[in-house]
Amino acid sequence: MRRIPFATSALLLATLLLAESACEVMKGMMTGGVPLAPLARAGEKLAQRSEKPELSESDLGRHMAGTLVGVKKLSHSLQAQRYVNLVGHWLSLRSSRPTLTWRFGILDDSDLNAFAAPGGYVFVTQGLLNLLDSEAELAAVLSHEIAHVSYQHHLNAVRSENMLDLALDVGIVVGDTATGGRVSGSGRELVQRAVNAARTLYARGLDRKDEYQADAEALRLLTVSGYDPYALVAVMQKLEARVSSDSGMALLLQTHPRPSDRLSALHKGLGNLPSPVPQATLADRFVRELRAPSGLMNPG
Repeated sequence: MRRIPFATSALLLATLLLAESACEVMKGMMTGGVPLAPLARAGEKLAQRSEKPELSESDLGRHMAGTLVGVKKLSHSLQAQRYVNLVGHWLSLRSSRPTLTWRFGILDDSDLNAFAAPGGYVFVTQGLLNLLDSEAELAAVLSHEIAHVSYQHHLNAVRSENMLDLALDVGIVVGDTATGGRVSGSGRELVQRAVNAARTLYARGLDRKDEYQADAEALRLLTVSGYDPYALVAVMQKLEARVSSDSGMALLLQTHPRPSDRLSALHKGLGNLPSPVPQATLADRFVRELRAPSGLMNPG
């Protein structure tokens, strides 16, 4: 079995450092939610301004990721989180936006799904991880979500829905809360409205053309990163096999094209890939890191 493409690369050190940093963020999330200090500072600055500037991509991403993690808690397995971050950061280095501060996380949720938020936030559910059998398949899932961030699909969707002013108001309220201020009834209402707006976006999903574009970019990203691009095909085949029998796919089917339709599009794209570097699946390491011997994942 081939080693992972970055095992002997000098880039491994940078990847490890990025992953360690991301794990610190994950620890903060696990012990009380997304760290509020940066939001507090942002809120203070915004409250002092009479006009409402547009939120940056990273600011909006923090709000969206915080809302998502508030609904679906992060897995407490730091070993599993670190492994997913290592794979994710290796892929992000080959993406079109390698300088973003990428953060990857596992959501403790039995549903089969994955999510992204502007600015470099990517999440995969425990349920979807349980379905996968190799690191290449994990990389395929992460690559699809990285593509959404690279193309700014969620950011564009939020802008088209005129949600930025709402998110901005919540930034002020959260900032006041983090610095000890009391939230008024109207402030709590703004927070609830923002939570509902973010939930609506994730529940409704992106435009179907965005999903197909993300799949096409995922094939390219897998190939240039040294993974077998057919791993994305394998993931789609597994999802299609679960369509009629797994209630945990309800949201995925609501927000994405049917896996069989995505498979048809993928087969067309496989013939247009760049010249591949040695391709790996790394099923053995995936099992070792996430399933054996410590049983970090439910094998069912």
